[in-house]
Order: sequence, then C-alpha cells, then structure tokens
Amino acid sequence: MFLEQFHSSNNNIVSISAEQGSSFAKDISNDFNPIHDPDSKRFCVPGDLLFALVLGRYGISEKMSFNFAGMVSAETELLFPKLPVSILRFWMAVKSLIWKSHAVDRYCKMHLLSRA
Repeated sequence: MFLEQFHSSNNNIVSISAEQGSSFAKDISNDFNPIHDPDSKRFCVPGDLLFALVLGRYGISEKMSFNFAGMVSAETELLFPKLPVSILRFWMAVKSLIWKSHAVDRYCKMHLLSRA
C-alpha cells in the first residue's frame, strides 16, 4: 500500500519515525514547516499523515469524529483498534493542525477512489 513507506506497524500498533513523517510532509503534503524536519527538537508527525492512515485503515464514512488533543512525536505508539467502522470512535493526539486539503484530496483521488 502507498502509506507503508511512511509508518511501521505491528498488529494494531502504528509508529512513525521522524524520517518517515518528514518524508510524507515534504514529498506528499508539500509541507516544509520546520516542525516536520527530522532533526527538529520539536518534531511532530504531520497531521495529514495521521489522517491518511485513519482513512487507509477505516475508509471514509459520512459521519466521522476526530478529537485533536495534542501533537504526536516520533516513535509514539498509536493504537488502531480493529472495530467495525459503524462504531469506530477514533481519538488521535494532535493539536492545532491545519489540514492541507490538497494533500488529502490528492491521497483520496490516488488511493481511495481507485478502490471503488
């Protein structure tokens, strides 16, 4: 899958290295914010990548809920529960992110709509 190069997973646990997050930010999202530089002391995983991972795992639903509560640092272990989409309430730790709609649109067109 397209996103495999941007994260590591072991069962339901997903982690993202600084290099993987930075590569996604720059190459896919065209986001050159210094907070996404792999050597930044304040590095955080791009929200676009977290959102794309959720879409990749659970698909798109007419009703989805996200709670952005903080930033995700490199190598943070994120639990992606195996639940039916109809009852999924996924809470991600991301605060104050501005979604770059072109990156999400690009991902959807390239990878989700092609499956339909």
